[in-house]
Amino acid sequence: MARSSDAPRPPDDSRWRELLSHAGPAGRWIVDHDWAGTPLGPLADWPPSLRTALVLCLHSPTPAALWWGPELVLLANDGYLALLGPAGTRALGRPASAVWPDAVPALTGVLTATRVTSRHGDDGAGPVFSSGPVVDAAGHPQGVLTTVTAAPGGTADAATHGGPVVAADGDRRRALRQAKGLARLAGALSAAGSREAVMDVVGAVTPGLVGADGVRVAAATAGAWELTVTDDTGTGELRVTDDEPLARAVREETTVPLPDGLCLPLRDGGGAVLGALEVRWDGPAADEEARRILLDAVAGLCSQALRRAELTASARAMAEFAARLSVTRSTGEAIDVILDAAPMALGAALPGLAMRDEGRRVRLWHAELPSGLVATFDDLTIDDPRPIAHALRTGERIILRNRAEFAARHPGLPDPAGEYGMVTTVVLPLLDASRRPIAALGFGWPRERTLHDDDLALLDTVADLCEQTLERVRLAAAEHNLVTRLAGRLRTSATIGPPGLELATRYQPAMSGLHLGGDWYDLVDLDDGRLAVVVGDVVGHQVEAAADMAQLRTVVNTLIRSGVPLAEVFPRLTGLLGVGFLGTCLAMVVDPVAGQAQVARVGHPHPVLLRPGRPPETVWTGHSLPLGLVRDPVPVTTVAFGPGDLLVAYTDGLVERRDQAYDAGVTALHEVLVPVRDQPVEVIADTLLTKLSGSDDDQALVVIRHAG
Repeated sequence: MARSSDAPRPPDDSRWRELLSHAGPAGRWIVDHDWAGTPLGPLADWPPSLRTALVLCLHSPTPAALWWGPELVLLANDGYLALLGPAGTRALGRPASAVWPDAVPALTGVLTATRVTSRHGDDGAGPVFSSGPVVDAAGHPQGVLTTVTAAPGGTADAATHGGPVVAADGDRRRALRQAKGLARLAGALSAAGSREAVMDVVGAVTPGLVGADGVRVAAATAGAWELTVTDDTGTGELRVTDDEPLARAVREETTVPLPDGLCLPLRDGGGAVLGALEVRWDGPAADEEARRILLDAVAGLCSQALRRAELTASARAMAEFAARLSVTRSTGEAIDVILDAAPMALGAALPGLAMRDEGRRVRLWHAELPSGLVATFDDLTIDDPRPIAHALRTGERIILRNRAEFAARHPGLPDPAGEYGMVTTVVLPLLDASRRPIAALGFGWPRERTLHDDDLALLDTVADLCEQTLERVRLAAAEHNLVTRLAGRLRTSATIGPPGLELATRYQPAMSGLHLGGDWYDLVDLDDGRLAVVVGDVVGHQVEAAADMAQLRTVVNTLIRSGVPLAEVFPRLTGLLGVGFLGTCLAMVVDPVAGQAQVARVGHPHPVLLRPGRPPETVWTGHSLPLGLVRDPVPVTTVAFGPGDLLVAYTDGLVERRDQAYDAGVTALHEVLVPVRDQPVEVIADTLLTKLSGSDDDQALVVIRHAG
C-alpha cells in the first residue's frame, strides 16, 4: 500500500520578493519572469539556499553572479550584467555555456569539488573573479556564487569592462568585509555537526558580522513547547508561550521589531519555524535597509545550518533505532523497542501500538501512557471509528495537524489525545509481507507540527523498519516453534527417574534461523535405583547434525543399558560408528542410594555441583579427546551426591557468547543458580534458560536434585 500525503506549501514569500524587487532592474526582471518552464522551476518553489544566495548576490555593491543547478543558470546583479555589455540583460536565466563558455570548466569544478577558485584578468591587472560553492541544508553544493573586485593596485572602469565594475571605495570595503564575514559564518556553520554547535557559531560570529551589541539565538524542536536559547552568557530554555521576543517570533512566525534591534524567525524550506535570531545594536544604523538585507542573509544561513543539524540528528536517531530493532528476538522485544525508540527518532510523545487480539478486540501496547488515556482504549474493537483502529483496519496512514482536523473528521467523537495535550497526531499502519495491516503505531506532539516531504519519508522509514522487524520475529517464532516440536520428537525421554531424585530437562533450539541442532540429553533408568544422564552436542546444525545426534543418542543409550562401564562407552562408540562425526558428550551415573555420582566427559563442559549452604563448584574430570576421536578409556570422576545436593549438566550454548569469554559465561551460570538453589528443579531450569538467554546456539540442560 503506497503511502502519500500532500506536501506543505512554502510560506508567504512576499518579503523575499520585495527584497528582490528593490535590487534594481535585475531583481525586478527575476521577480517578473516566468520560470515555470525553466530548469529552476516556479519562483515560489525555489529552495532556501537559492533564495539566500540570490539576495546576497543582487544586493552586493560589487558585481556578483549566481550560477545555479547542473546547467549553471545565470542570476546576476546589475553590476555584473554591466560587465557583459549590451547583451547583459539577455543573459539572465541562460546557462553558463551560452553566457561565458570559457568559464564553464572552472565553475563546474567549484560545483562538483566544493572548492573556492579565482580567475584574474588576462593582463593581471583587471578585475578578480572569485567563485565559491553554495550548499543546501544537507551540505550538498547546488550552485556557484561569483563576485568581481578590482585587482590590488588596479582599477576597472566602464570603458574597459563595459560598465561600472567598482562602487565607491567605502561601499566596496564594507561589502568586502561583509562578504568575508558571511563566508566565515557559512564555513563555520558547515562544520557544525549539531544544533548546539550551530547555535554556538551563530552567537560567536554574528555580532562582529552585523556590528551588533548582542545576539541571541533560539532553536525550536518541532512539535515541542521548549526553546533552547544561546547567548554570550550560556544556554538556557524558554517556553514558546513566554512573553519574550524570541518566543514571539517562533510562536507568531513573524519578525518582531525591537526598540534597538530585530528578532527574525528562522525557517526551513517548507516554512516551518526552526527557531529565531535576536539582534540588538547600541545605536541607530546608517543604512537600515542594508542592515536588514544582511540580517536576512545571516538568518538564511542559520536556517540552513539548523535544518542540516536537525536532519543529521534524525539520521543518527534512525540508525540507533534500526540497530536496536535488528537484535530483537521476539515480538515482545520488538514492541518494547518500537515504543521506546521510534518516538525518540521522531521527537514525538505518548506512543501506542495497536494489534488485533481475540475476536474483534484490539489490544493496545504502550509505554508509560497516562492511566486515564489508557482506560479510554480498554474497549477498543477493530471496527472502532478512532484513528488507531481505523488505521489497523484499513492500512491508511492518518495525519491530523491539529484537533480541529480531528473534530472535522470525527464529529462528536471524544478526543482523548487532545485532552492529554496532543495537538498534531499521526497513526502509521504497519503491514505484513502481503501488505495487510498487522498493527498501528500512534503518537503525537504537544504543539502543532508541520510535516514536510522529508518528514513524511522519515515516517515511511519508521514504518518500514517496524514492519520488517515484526515480520522477522514472527517468522523466527514460527520456525522456533517448529524446531522445538521436531526436536522434542527426537529428544523425548522419560523424566520421572528413580525414587529420591527430582529431574528437570530442557532443550531450546537456536533462535536464529531454522536450526535443528545437534544438542541432546537422555535419561536412562538403570537397576538398583541408579540413573544415567547423558548430555551431548554434535558439531553443526540442520538435518545432518540432527541425524548424527539421533544415531549417537541411540548408540550411547544402548551401550549404557548393556552395562558397559562409563570409561568404555565413548571408545566403544568410536569403534561402532567410526570418526565421521565430531562433538562433545557428558555421561553421569547418579546413585542416590550410595550417595554418589560418576562422571565421564569427552570435550564437554564440566557439570556444576551445588551443595546446601555452599557456593557452586565445578566437577573437574580428566582430559579426553572430543567425541568421535576417542579410542582409549576415558577418566571417570566420582563425587559425593547426598540429600539436598544439586547437579546441573548442560551444553555450551548455555554459557558461550560471542561478546564474552567462556569463563565469564560459567561464572554467570553459578551466579544465577545461587538465588534459586532451593526452588523446585523446574523453576531452576526455567530460570537458567531465561537469565542466560541470548545464545546463537542450541541449549540442552538437565537439573537433578537428591531429594533424600
